[in-house]
Amino acid sequence: MSSPSAVSPLARRVFLVNLVGQVGIVITGGLVRLTGSGLGCDTWPRCNDTQWTPHGASSWNTYVEFGNRMLAYVVGAIAVAAIVVAWKHRPVRKEIRYLAAFQLFAIVGQAILGGITVLTDLHPVAVASHLLLSMFMIASAVALYERSGEGDGPVKPLVRREIRLFGAGTVAVLAALLVVGTVVTGSGPHAGDDKARRFDVNVDQMAWLHADLAFLLLGAAIALALALRVTDAPAAAQHRVWWLLGVLLPQGLIGYTQYFNGLPEWQVSLHMLGACLVVVTTTRILFGLRTRGEVDEPADEPAEVPAPAAEPVAATRY
Repeated sequence: MSSPSAVSPLARRVFLVNLVGQVGIVITGGLVRLTGSGLGCDTWPRCNDTQWTPHGASSWNTYVEFGNRMLAYVVGAIAVAAIVVAWKHRPVRKEIRYLAAFQLFAIVGQAILGGITVLTDLHPVAVASHLLLSMFMIASAVALYERSGEGDGPVKPLVRREIRLFGAGTVAVLAALLVVGTVVTGSGPHAGDDKARRFDVNVDQMAWLHADLAFLLLGAAIALALALRVTDAPAAAQHRVWWLLGVLLPQGLIGYTQYFNGLPEWQVSLHMLGACLVVVTTTRILFGLRTRGEVDEPADEPAEVPAPAAEPVAATRY
């Protein structure tokens, strides 16, 4: 049985743009909260009770919130493009199709959850759920990009089972870190609106718990890098862990700096970008610890069929 053919370079670029778009909408959503624009459009799906779009007398907060809503349509259009290129690929690769379709369904779900967030006046549970779903969408976008470069054969481990389990544990630590991070955000000063509710917890205690989990994730990444090194794991797998470490170190520095400087908006925004990059690099590690076979590169032009060799002419006797 021949291996599946790789998706076209165009499809891979669309999947990569989809990933960038998922990260971008997290950053713009953070700007909505950091600028106090969470209720700039105070209802959903309309911007206000009478209009779908801002008008001339609207405040700049309204335009910030409305701009983020419009970006969701752009990301949705990219997701549609991802579905189209996935469905056009031949031979059919079902997992690529399913992952591409999930991007669009998740965006629709995210839009509904965003509406609930506005209608509940930025309740911290809704805001936290909104962000966590975005992080899961980023991870799924990474999976789509990675799977499009793999085959569809049985999973073949490239490292020992213990290392693969440790990698899964690292993802679990990241998940806990993100959940606690949303609680810190939901109890901190940047609510998105002055009237928004906050979690009734001690923000300093939650921030230190968040920092403890960050140290645990950093330690897990260092241990994973050492384990891959001493077991002579493939260089590509080792490089992916180094990428995670390269993101975690400045992310931790930004986290401490923003905490001790009163959470300035620009540093919080950088921290959100760092969180997205941690999700991307951690997810890529899982795909670097195993393989699913090679893929045939798509041919740009049909291969030339060699002309049949001329049959030898028998010598004529005279």
